[in-house]
Amino acid sequence: MEQQVEQVFAPELLQEAARHFGVEVEEESLKAFESYIFRAHIHTGEARILRITHSSHRSQPQVEAELSFLAYAAEQGVSVAKPYRSKHGRLVERLEAVDGTYFLASLFAFAPGRHVGESDDIWDEQLFEIWGKTAGALHRATKGFPYTPHRPQWQQEKYLSLALGHPDKELRAAAGELVAFISKLPREEDAFGLIHSDLHHGNFFYSEGALVVFDFDDLMYQYFIHDLAIILYYSVLRREGTQEEKDAFAKQQLFALRKGYETEHMLSDTWYAQIPLFLRLRDIVLYVVISQKFEGQEMPASLQATLRQIRERIRNKQPIVNL
Repeated sequence: MEQQVEQVFAPELLQEAARHFGVEVEEESLKAFESYIFRAHIHTGEARILRITHSSHRSQPQVEAELSFLAYAAEQGVSVAKPYRSKHGRLVERLEAVDGTYFLASLFAFAPGRHVGESDDIWDEQLFEIWGKTAGALHRATKGFPYTPHRPQWQQEKYLSLALGHPDKELRAAAGELVAFISKLPREEDAFGLIHSDLHHGNFFYSEGALVVFDFDDLMYQYFIHDLAIILYYSVLRREGTQEEKDAFAKQQLFALRKGYETEHMLSDTWYAQIPLFLRLRDIVLYVVISQKFEGQEMPASLQATLRQIRERIRNKQPIVNL
């Protein structure tokens, strides 16, 4: 969390948020990247998640649009951590900070289950099929959601925008070339819309054969295939083995993802052929994210190595895996 945000987030704001939603809240924040996340519970003891976001990260209309979409997706039967309304009937409650800025409080269902990763026994084709099916259900549902001007188009994503204006000429040129190419792809109704855009295995819990997706903070208008590319990207980012072994795993994973995805929604083969573009796009975005977060700080050696690998791929116009 940025230092200026930390300075104005007071315990009284947390308690104000809890009162708005009628919950008891644990005061120790859970790990989060852009917002404060707290475990809470209602009077019956049922668990909830209370999220508090600063206005420097998202405006009130942006968060309201996110929560409206999430409520809609839940109504359409998509397996997401649905939002709850406050005592005043609002999905988002505004909390005024002492410096004239504000925070936005939202309440969500507590997703059952746990995180999974490549060391788990269930990290297999069955999981990947379920993962793909969940992505397909989300894309099927999003086609019926009315357009909102309060969620960004993919070119407006914060870190991609930084890459497009980056002082590093090589990085800026690589970002500009890739964005120009992707921008020429057709925006078909069955292939472009409001998507999660960060559907990696850190953003869902697995329980009894089902996934529950959360963290729609990066909700944006993007090509549907981007969600599948993100799954592949983060599934191999820290995977051990040779490039050939990573390529083989990614091909196997994509086969299973597509099998599940197509039970809910169909994309043509031409869209699957574009996955390398979106893998390269994620390299550029992640490079800027890591660089920004550690600006002026000492970066762990392992992360330095990851950054060097990403930079080499950007320089060579090479995706993280070859499909």
